[in-house]
Amino acid sequence: MDKPQLDLAQHAHGDLYAFIGRVSLLLVEHNIDAITVTMFLREMVDAGGHALSLEQARHIASHYVDMPSRHT
Repeated sequence: MDKPQLDLAQHAHGDLYAFIGRVSLLLVEHNIDAITVTMFLREMVDAGGHALSLEQARHIASHYVDMPSRHT
């Protein structure tokens, strides 16, 4: 049996995956129904999945959770 191969590009998307995971957990922690969490994840995938930038993911997440504005 062949061993699974690690995709080294996955490491480059670590911040995006961590952000999506944090938003998903936040929705669950606040007793948001599973349908809404599923809609959030589906919207992320439909928008490009791992090809999304973190800013694009933040924009999508802002429809589901309150996001503090970032002033630079």
